[in-house]
Amino acid sequence: MSVDLKTGIVDSGRVAPTVSSSRTIFGLVGMARLQKGCALVAITGAEKVAILRGAPVFKLTSTLVLEGPLAAFTAADKRYVELLKDAVDPKGSGRGLFFSYGADLTLTQQRVAILAESPDWVGQPLWKRADTRFFWNRKLALPFMEAGMGDLAIPMLMGSVQQMERLQLPGQDPTALEMATLTLIARRSTARAGVRHWRRGADPQGNVANFVETEQLIEFQGPHIGIVACFIQLRGSIPLLWSQLPNIRYKPTTRLAPPAAYTPAFDRHFSSLVEDYKGVVAINLANQSGSEGVLSKAFEQESRRFSKASSGMRLVPFDFHKQCGATRYDRLSLMWKEVQPDFEQFGWYLQDADGVRQRQRGVFRTNCIDCLDRTNVVQGLLARHHLEAVLHRLRILPAEHNLPSYFPGVEQQFKHLWADHGDDISRQYAGTGALKSGFTRYGKRDTMGLLDDGVKSGVRYYLNNFKDGKKQDAIDFITGNYAITAGQPAPFQPSPSPTLPGLLVLLLVAWSLYQLELIFTGYLSWGRLFQGAMLPLALAGVILLAIVQNGKVLVTRPQLCPKLSHPW
Repeated sequence: MSVDLKTGIVDSGRVAPTVSSSRTIFGLVGMARLQKGCALVAITGAEKVAILRGAPVFKLTSTLVLEGPLAAFTAADKRYVELLKDAVDPKGSGRGLFFSYGADLTLTQQRVAILAESPDWVGQPLWKRADTRFFWNRKLALPFMEAGMGDLAIPMLMGSVQQMERLQLPGQDPTALEMATLTLIARRSTARAGVRHWRRGADPQGNVANFVETEQLIEFQGPHIGIVACFIQLRGSIPLLWSQLPNIRYKPTTRLAPPAAYTPAFDRHFSSLVEDYKGVVAINLANQSGSEGVLSKAFEQESRRFSKASSGMRLVPFDFHKQCGATRYDRLSLMWKEVQPDFEQFGWYLQDADGVRQRQRGVFRTNCIDCLDRTNVVQGLLARHHLEAVLHRLRILPAEHNLPSYFPGVEQQFKHLWADHGDDISRQYAGTGALKSGFTRYGKRDTMGLLDDGVKSGVRYYLNNFKDGKKQDAIDFITGNYAITAGQPAPFQPSPSPTLPGLLVLLLVAWSLYQLELIFTGYLSWGRLFQGAMLPLALAGVILLAIVQNGKVLVTRPQLCPKLSHPW
């Protein structure tokens, strides 16, 4: 089976096998310069997932890393190639890579309309148009760009692209059936990119971890053909210098830099957002007490200080867990009541066949601690209000109705789309789908949803402590946070592991339980209680305590850019 990626046409005709070792490729991701050699990354498989501005959009499904010359590779080069392979592996750290031959995925519809007003921009190749914040493979494409051959490398987007086609929206006029396509795009920033506990907060330049721009596009094909409406939202870590480095404990210690260190980073972050998006309402969903409360209090203090000196930024604190608990998500209406005036002031982008009708004049920036689970619930809520506002504006949805009451089928599809969107972003940053996705997907929280969250939390704990260090290295390598310098030794060092002491603890506990069973059933005397059961249990406790006390060195730590995890 072969696929024409430019048209999306699949040819299922069988071809007789040949002895040729050639491979069909559909483009280049780029080239990595190593200590003594290079590695070329080619696209060998892709799946069409959407159409954007008339061009097919593809999700990367397989890649090929061409290494050479192998004889010249150093031992470090082989490690670098392993990281590169993981970074572009759709089943590994490269999960969620998208590209298009004709549409720039890194630009919002509104940004495209603004840039199209410049004659110099029209006709430029994609790699020159791309927003460098979201040009995921820019480091790999740089050798071609520097050689004047940038067209050889295809700009890649890390994030999520999903599309619902042919949504049926019967309007108030029963003879007019409206059809629409809803597209949801998540653009992950290359700045301070990484995984959950190894990238938190901001860096001194004001870049924040897990920074994602989400765009919701609605395109109409019925009586309102040619109308496109878009809504942009942001998510990103609390913009202070803070860390939560893994240490085997379930909740790592939260460390916050002194105000003198994080104030400049805070100012740079929000000054940049105000410049790019014109206005910012920051919705902080983190707890207002406990360790999260320390960050929330500092966030609020910095926001007040910033707002006195500059305009365009406002903070809305909403303690999600206190207000909503485990199941009272109807109380999100309190948050909506607080931000509804901002929503109406910011508006959303709208264009028709005659051109741009209105532009979005501000953006909501939502965060919790991970900027995943609580954040996705609130972003889905704001996105639903945008969809309803568009349908009200076009008189497809009567003013007295909302989406669930008038279009229940579309509402259900919308919930699934946003749940999948949240899962995509969560898997990239935390390794599992989003928590609380049951509410986003079905509109309710039940016992099965709580159990599902418990399983995901356990998987996250394992990945964060014992796998994410290597994933962080792969991300730092592909995004250019780490650069190979001639003459500089590679940073790779052997890492200790808690596997052997952990297994010893399990064996000692199992032996103790076995001895206790023999004692209680009469096969052994009670005189064996101390020597056969209590002593092994005590020894297991001592080993376990030693593991916890040395957790910082036993977790799998990133080795390429370790200082970026604690940047002060």
